[in-house]
Amino acid sequence: MHEFFLMLENTSLGLLVSSTIWGYPIFLSFHAIGMGIVVGISVMFALRVMGVAYAVPVSAIAPYWRLAIAGFIVNLLSGTALFFGSASTLAENWAFLSKIGMLIVSLFLTYQMVRVCIHGTGEVTRGHVILASTALASWVLTVIFGRLIGYIF
Repeated sequence: MHEFFLMLENTSLGLLVSSTIWGYPIFLSFHAIGMGIVVGISVMFALRVMGVAYAVPVSAIAPYWRLAIAGFIVNLLSGTALFFGSASTLAENWAFLSKIGMLIVSLFLTYQMVRVCIHGTGEVTRGHVILASTALASWVLTVIFGRLIGYIF
């Protein structure tokens, strides 16, 4: 399996990220922008479901989900490029693996919460608040694990 990750690092994309002066900073900047969009909007959804800005109907924030999807696509593409730049080390990095695991959990919980906002009656129940709180906590852990990647070898 290690040979496969080394092969990814030796692709033109992997070499662009790891061996040029601008490759890594450019992709990391796009990753930060995408993360700001998807996590920011997800936090906005969660906070609204938890009762912040209660005068705004839950269904009124549904259109922002499309923008969050666009942010996720930017993150997926830039994150893939960053992974190619050092695939062999990231594949064994517990912070990276934890981030990916928490990302999957965060996306699933956020999607469930958004379904409530878009297709629900607009009424927020205690179960919705628990879902939103859990989604918010999972995003916090996703970001923390993402930040730890650079410090865990």
